[in-house]
Amino acid sequence: MSSAAQDDAHGVGEGTVKARRVTRISAIEVPRFRHDPLKNVLPLGTGMPASVRWDREPVVCGHAQLLHRNEAGTSIPVPVCASPVAVPGVGVMFGCYDGHVRLYNSTLTKVFWQIRLGGPIYASLVADRPRRRVVVATTSGEVTCVDLRGTVIWRTQTGASIHATPTLLPEADLLVLTAFDSRCLGIDLATGAVHFSRDLPRPWHTGTGSAAHRDPYASPATTVDGNAVVACAEHVLCLRPDGTEVWRYEADHTIKSSPVVLSGRDEVAVCSVDGRCLFLSTGSGALRGVAELGGKVVASPAVSGRFLVLGTQDGTAHGIDAERRAVVWSAQGYGPREYTSFTVLPDGNVAAVVPRGNTVGLRPQDGRFLWETSQVLGLADHDPAMDVTPVVGPDGSMYCGSYSGMLYHFRFRTAEMTKE
Repeated sequence: MSSAAQDDAHGVGEGTVKARRVTRISAIEVPRFRHDPLKNVLPLGTGMPASVRWDREPVVCGHAQLLHRNEAGTSIPVPVCASPVAVPGVGVMFGCYDGHVRLYNSTLTKVFWQIRLGGPIYASLVADRPRRRVVVATTSGEVTCVDLRGTVIWRTQTGASIHATPTLLPEADLLVLTAFDSRCLGIDLATGAVHFSRDLPRPWHTGTGSAAHRDPYASPATTVDGNAVVACAEHVLCLRPDGTEVWRYEADHTIKSSPVVLSGRDEVAVCSVDGRCLFLSTGSGALRGVAELGGKVVASPAVSGRFLVLGTQDGTAHGIDAERRAVVWSAQGYGPREYTSFTVLPDGNVAAVVPRGNTVGLRPQDGRFLWETSQVLGLADHDPAMDVTPVVGPDGSMYCGSYSGMLYHFRFRTAEMTKE
């Protein structure tokens, strides 16, 4: 890191707590779904954000492109497959398919620092909020924890290919991740020590299917009582922090979509590829209800209040009233891009990158359209389509990326901007 960058980033690491002095998190503050903001937004720095109009279209206020120059001198875009971690008051941390992790300022015009890990980054980055650190997993099996100064705190080699976004068990101070070849691991957030490593049920076509090893795709979720819910193959498992099994549910159909722990209920929702949303007890795994969606589900849902919002592969978004376990609205064209997710804005509305590559905001209770982004910037040879789940910070910033190597910073309008 240059001296100038050190000066700019001074204070970025301030407030970092010692490894074993972790602020205790209440049971309600657990990451319930794949792109829960509790996993991809660090706490605010100094100062309070202005009032933000989350129901107005955000605009691009910064962009950058990542290019790799090969030996022939040709520039090749570096794909961005992983959602970043927003650092309000500082900027954003991106991990990319070239194995680099970079901390940018909010306008994406400056890189404070960059480090290179041992493999491509596909799984979204995860924030260790109490310590103000970020954990990054690679497809080569390396899991690395870095602080906001770019210091590697710990590095662990799991020997497993990691594509699914991990979850956090705050009370146990544990990172739980799933990996290809049907593995599940628990890693100590403070030290990187592996607390458990266990096999998961394998797909029914193991031994004959060409892609059977590419499971699980789904990201685990965290229950209020501190367990992890894991979806793999045709099964749903609930695991304790030591990796032992609490219960197992046989869904009879493949599961690609990540489970969602429902707010204020002891239930988890899991969608299978046959178009069903299953509601299971988090305590026993008993089936409590089914909602029919009428289409294949591979993208991951989010929950906002009593409403579960998800999408089918035909591009339709659906809203389910969790109390009734019934679909209450559908909106054609607003389902998430394949294998991405819905996320929740600070005001409770939801957002996703849709198949045409723009981010769309919807109201969770009725599916009302709120806004859609545009990335048409007048750049030469620019593909404006985005490919990863956006990350939204409480300061009014939204960050996203694409397989074509583009990074975007969007700004939502504030009350002060409206007056002007």
